[in-house]
Amino acid sequence: MPLTSFAALQQTPGVLRRSRTALAAAVLALGVTGASAQAEVATGPASGEKIDTSGLQSLSGSYLAARHAGNLRDLASAAAFYKRALAADPQNEFLLDRTVMLLVASGALPEAVEFADDLAESDPSNQLAALTLSIDALAKNKPEEAREALAPLESGSPLPELTAALLKAWTYAAEERWEDATSTLDGLEGPDWFRTFTDLHAALIADMAGNSEEAVERLKISYDNDPRALRVLDAYARALARSGRGDEAKQIVVDYVDAGGDHPLVEMLQDELAADSEIAPQITDAQTGASEALYGLGVAVGQEGGQEYAASYLQLALHLGPDTDLPAFSLASLYESMQQHENAVSVYELIPEGSPLREAAQVQIGLNLNAADDFEGAKAHLEPLVEADPSDLSAVVALGNVLRSQEDFEASREAYAKGIATIEEPVREHWTLYYFRGITNERTDRWDEAEADFHQALELYPDQPLVLNYLGYSWIDKHMKLDEGLEMIRKAVSQRPDDGYIVDSLGWAYYRLGRYEEAVRELERAVELRSDDPVINDHLGDAYWQVGRKLEARFQWSHARDLDPTPEDLAAIVDKLENGLSEPETDAAAAGPAATGPAE
Repeated sequence: MPLTSFAALQQTPGVLRRSRTALAAAVLALGVTGASAQAEVATGPASGEKIDTSGLQSLSGSYLAARHAGNLRDLASAAAFYKRALAADPQNEFLLDRTVMLLVASGALPEAVEFADDLAESDPSNQLAALTLSIDALAKNKPEEAREALAPLESGSPLPELTAALLKAWTYAAEERWEDATSTLDGLEGPDWFRTFTDLHAALIADMAGNSEEAVERLKISYDNDPRALRVLDAYARALARSGRGDEAKQIVVDYVDAGGDHPLVEMLQDELAADSEIAPQITDAQTGASEALYGLGVAVGQEGGQEYAASYLQLALHLGPDTDLPAFSLASLYESMQQHENAVSVYELIPEGSPLREAAQVQIGLNLNAADDFEGAKAHLEPLVEADPSDLSAVVALGNVLRSQEDFEASREAYAKGIATIEEPVREHWTLYYFRGITNERTDRWDEAEADFHQALELYPDQPLVLNYLGYSWIDKHMKLDEGLEMIRKAVSQRPDDGYIVDSLGWAYYRLGRYEEAVRELERAVELRSDDPVINDHLGDAYWQVGRKLEARFQWSHARDLDPTPEDLAAIVDKLENGLSEPETDAAAAGPAATGPAE
């Protein structure tokens, strides 16, 4: 897999980018869930922490546990506690509504449908219940029942209204009522950003119906608005090929790739077009079309912070099309952002062999195992991927970075080297491999090799700030090329003035050069940017001491001590608190324990 594929996979699909701000404003409550959901996620940090379920039998205990689980973004635990609270108060519509929402968001769809029936009976206007029941009906190939269930969504806030129109159109498509389907979308009144979604889906329905010419006309408008939109590109190229314009289809894909586009689905599309065989439309059945609509809305909502809504839309998308890989990948990525790494692993595992997203999913599994503090599991998962295909640079970088995070620099260096050995002619996207190997060379006392790697990275990506920062700092730390090193760090700061780690490097460079007043100025700014970093606070304490501000120095060292520094750094900080620093120095000894290197 190309090195840049993960970045592409994580991006908002282009068709959604133009409407994100407007959509964010439209993320309103489905039923009564909005206020309660917002309250839960506003009162605590995201975390992968698990909830102790023992001893929580009462209504109040279960409710408080549910709220706490919501704070931690543990959707499954929150759903379980709301169910327990509901059992203690079965007539409480608020608890029923929250139970349905969290069951849907956590993927317990069969159970969610049962509770949604109860919710719809007690509150026929509830939009969440309506959406859940509609999707379940469509999944069971009951389009008329699905369409009727959507009625509560058709009036009110923009998001439910748009959702209803898209799904209603696909229920007509399921019955091959093509004109009704497209007229539903064309007739929808609302904000201009609605057209981003309705134009695309009207075109997908036309192509599915065999009307490729109409699909081409509709898709051209969307494509001209944003030729970088992945799903539009795919649908447009397929419609062009199906209408006998294969050369044009190939050209727009070439244009996308030449402009830096990089995605496994585009690679698959290129292969299909090159084979000159019959090209299938992007969507071949109504359930998959409705899944595509929910996926698009879910991704957009998720990137604006509506995590419960995003998870619900993506889970419903998977309920309709379990073989659809994009919703699964996006849902797993959403779980990553919620620090629910075990759940992310479970969803990535749903992406099957043969999928163009399979390689990326396997690499992400390894990264999530590491993020869940299962270093050995991550290593055991990633090592076979690299051994099987050292040219899979994404797997190489993932393994190298996991090993480097555990300070196993020798093994990390070997991993990067395996990937680099497969590169025939380095290009810009390979700079990270050389940069990372340079770090491991520097950490294993191979400075000449490290310097060569950093120069190679800069040759591929001139003035890359991370590389400038690391190489410049290293020179100063080694008392080599002092002026050139300082200029490199200044250039890095000019590009990333709000990066506390790079600003810290500049301040510490001044310190190493004995320019203490300038060091204080920059290190104070670094602490403002990264107040929770023990190394940066320790650096500022050293600089304060050297300019005679000894009370403030001890305060900063005390703060650094309390921020969980490494054991080695902690011992040195405690010594400085007891004994202070010796007279000003500019050699290696002056760096003290916090001279751990620049930002990586």
